[in-house]
Amino acid sequence: MTNQAGPYFDLQVERVIDETQDTRSFVLTIPQELEATFAYRAGQFLTFGVPLGDHHQVRCYSLASCPETESEHKVTVKRVDDGRVSNWFNENVEAGQALHVMKPAGHFCLADRETPLVFFGAGSGITPIASLIKAALATTGRRLHLLYANRDADSIIFATELDALAARYPDRFEVTHRLDDVDGFLDVPAARKVVVADPGADFYICGPGAFMDVAEAALAEASVAEEQIFIERFDTPDLDAAAAAPATGQATDVLRVYLDGEVHELSVQEDETILAACHRAGIDAPCACTEGYCGACMAKVKQGEVEMLLNDGGLDDDQVEEGWVLTCQTRVRSAGVQVDYPDAD
Repeated sequence: MTNQAGPYFDLQVERVIDETQDTRSFVLTIPQELEATFAYRAGQFLTFGVPLGDHHQVRCYSLASCPETESEHKVTVKRVDDGRVSNWFNENVEAGQALHVMKPAGHFCLADRETPLVFFGAGSGITPIASLIKAALATTGRRLHLLYANRDADSIIFATELDALAARYPDRFEVTHRLDDVDGFLDVPAARKVVVADPGADFYICGPGAFMDVAEAALAEASVAEEQIFIERFDTPDLDAAAAAPATGQATDVLRVYLDGEVHELSVQEDETILAACHRAGIDAPCACTEGYCGACMAKVKQGEVEMLLNDGGLDDDQVEEGWVLTCQTRVRSAGVQVDYPDAD
């Protein structure tokens, strides 16, 4: 029987794959009783709860595997500067270890049409894109072009897999590598050339913020319609900036927050979400997408009345019935509200 604590399930790491010097993939074992719970679409992600010291960190990592072509669940994690969780994954996680994982979520998925596909990926942003590429090649007749940016040739994640797909589908799949040490950083004119070559395509973007800004600027210059653009981004909140932000509304009653074994009491401003109030108070409440679909910020309401503005797949009906809310989308609506973030211990 699989252990479950709140929204987290214990999943065992089946094997670890060294992709590059700073990137590893982790294949998870899905017990038979959880196969339906962990069914996913290409492009979705898993949310992990990681106890680090006295704190419970939450991060979302995209599935690089593809449900149409592979039976396994594989996430890929690249080290980042000062990345507490990404470095922990790369330095500590081994085969046989149990990880605390939420069910798959996310909307960075293929639209149901037959237009060409253009992917802008950089670094570990290739992870969900690789899943989408495999799904599109296996289940559609769409033509695909990937522009993939990296520091150098040794930094290319899934290089062998991408080469094999390009060789298998030479008439449908083209890969353009952009290497910083050879080509320099991608700029808007270079990105725009890729866009205008396929103006009717669907465009998928995932990578570091500066890279995505360039791709988005190129799409805007080419007047590509919003419904043709799909973007995946996860940002770790800047708690120092949030704490320095001035309060703009009138304070409501005190909110009590249970997190990492501590109790915090804070005021919530009018029309401020619980998550925003926590960050303004310097409380490291977990979050990822902040748009109501990843589930990383979920907490259980223990007392009082709240209003959840949006639940875009982050919670299922049973979780809502049990009192779980997405704090990035939830506002206080009575005195004496208490919320409890789940532990992943």
